[in-house]
Order: sequence, then structure tokens, then C-alpha cells
Amino acid sequence: MCEHEPEALRLRNRSFRPMLGLVAAGLLLWEPLRFALEASMVVGSLSHRGAAASIELVAHGVIAALSAATGLALRNSAPDGRRLATLTIALCVMRGVQSLYWSALPSNTVPGDEPLIAGALTVAGVVAIVVVRRAGDSGS
Repeated sequence: MCEHEPEALRLRNRSFRPMLGLVAAGLLLWEPLRFALEASMVVGSLSHRGAAASIELVAHGVIAALSAATGLALRNSAPDGRRLATLTIALCVMRGVQSLYWSALPSNTVPGDEPLIAGALTVAGVVAIVVVRRAGDSGS
């Protein structure tokens, strides 16, 4: 950041660094494990579910792979890791909302809970993006 930045702002942004590790761990573990569970539930019946389910499962797999790669990029302080994390978090939130409302795959969601879960996913995604962006501004 700028040399003339107030010390209080630098200290505040530095406090986001430990939370960045939590976001990285979440990206590295949560989405790939969620995808593995989803795939294990449907792989036996995928031929009966049709092409839409196969395409959806492949798309979810790509997002899970991107999530794991992003988690590693953040843990290794890759130059564009935070930019990639912003995109990946947004994709994970969109995948979650898509799974709630327009999915060809089975779900264990209680009917009527979709808006609450979608709201929680969105809030968690926004918080994660704020952590990623703020931790990137710490300058060290």
C-alpha cells in the first residue's frame, strides 16, 4: 500500500491475515468434500437422471477443483491468489444457490428452507470476499 497510509488502517487490514487462512482452508476442503459427497450419491443413478444431471455434476466438479486450487494458491501466497479467490467464492455461492433452486441432482434440503440457506450462503460469500480483499491490502 501507500507509504502515507495511516498506521491504524494498516493494523486493521493486517488483522484480516489469520482469517485469510480460514478462507483458504475452507476453499481447499469444503467444496471438494461437498462435491465428493454429491458425486457419491448420484454416480450410480446418473444414467437415469439424464444429460442435465451429468452436465451439472461436471460443472460442480470443475468448481470443486478450482476451489481446491484456489485454496492452495492462497496458502502459498500466489500473486493472483486473492483475485482467483474472489472469483471462486462467487462461483461457489452461485453453485450453492443453483443447487437449491434449479438442480437435476438430489438434495437433502427441507422444502421451504431454500431462501434461508441461499441468504446464509450469500452472506458467508460476501464475508469471505471481504476477508480476501482486506487481507490483500495489508501490504506485508
